[in-house]
Amino acid sequence: MSPATKAYLDMQYDSTTHLGLHWAAYVEVDSAYMWDPATFVEGVSRKDILGIESPLWSETLTNMDEIEYISFPRLPGHAEIAWAPSGDRNWEEYKVRLGNHQAWFEAMGMDFYPSRLVPWVSGKA
Repeated sequence: MSPATKAYLDMQYDSTTHLGLHWAAYVEVDSAYMWDPATFVEGVSRKDILGIESPLWSETLTNMDEIEYISFPRLPGHAEIAWAPSGDRNWEEYKVRLGNHQAWFEAMGMDFYPSRLVPWVSGKA
């Protein structure tokens, strides 16, 4: 399952994002995390879903830095949605865990979107 309004990585984070598109929605980090595949589409139950995917349509992206920026930090949230039961997911806890990844992103030289919704912590790598 990959709803464009939650899972498409090429959607802009907000109206100021210089990369990507917004034909489906602006998809900030919290919106990309706070959805349940088992309840997203009426008539589709958990047993009908084999997994989720995070499509990245690249017609507006020209290099790896742009791919990283548009994908991170949403991609780790999609991974958690895929493996953690929905009852175990909580945005308030997740955003703190995500913020602790800043030092790792920086150590890897990753160009990521520094969402204002995440309490980023540098220097813990």
